[in-house]
Amino acid sequence: MSRRSTQDPEIDTARGTEVHPAFGVAVVRRRSGGGRSLFQSDLLHNETIALSVHEATRGRDLSHDWVHPGRELVEIEMSLAQWGSLVSSVGLGSGVPVTIRRTEHDTFVPQIPHQPRTAESLREVREVTDRMYAEVKTATAALHEAIHEKKGVRATKEALNALERAVTDAGSNAHFTVDSLVEAGEQVVAQARADIEAHALEAVRLTGAAPSVEVSPSDAPALLGPATGQEEPCKG
Repeated sequence: MSRRSTQDPEIDTARGTEVHPAFGVAVVRRRSGGGRSLFQSDLLHNETIALSVHEATRGRDLSHDWVHPGRELVEIEMSLAQWGSLVSSVGLGSGVPVTIRRTEHDTFVPQIPHQPRTAESLREVREVTDRMYAEVKTATAALHEAIHEKKGVRATKEALNALERAVTDAGSNAHFTVDSLVEAGEQVVAQARADIEAHALEAVRLTGAAPSVEVSPSDAPALLGPATGQEEPCKG
């Protein structure tokens, strides 16, 4: 692997600030209002987390560094559940799905239509069920034909074995597809629970009222975020 070159910051003479291709600022905001469709989420979200990365400049005044965000390079948006997964799973897995909203090349990325993935799971269950039924029906018809047309012991046994295989395959395939559907449903419940708990935690923080839902203490730092408000930066 080749080593990257090192470059000193340059001075923007017009503004008196330092600039460098590696200078950047990350901004986290909490957004409210308007059901948003997000990648890999079956819900429409009224509260989301937006993370944007900007170019940055650095100035020096009053014995302090002053960092200012510049051109936005990318903005991504997450559900509260996705945000909680992101901050609590550093270095684990293959990443957390997010929704790209803006890039430096496209002012706005086209929005995602609301197409819940549970609908895809249900479609697959129907397809598997129809296929299993057709296979069992075909094997049953072959056995019925072998018996009633007296095709002999060998043909009857082969037809019976084919029916047994079809029934066995139907059982294993049904188990797998049902488990997949249950997993998809559990993911939707987890997404909804994270959103509900975040709302409850925010209400507690703002009003001091007792939460109306049970909240795990370990989830609170990741899910609470900043005070509710349009485009208000998150802290922590």
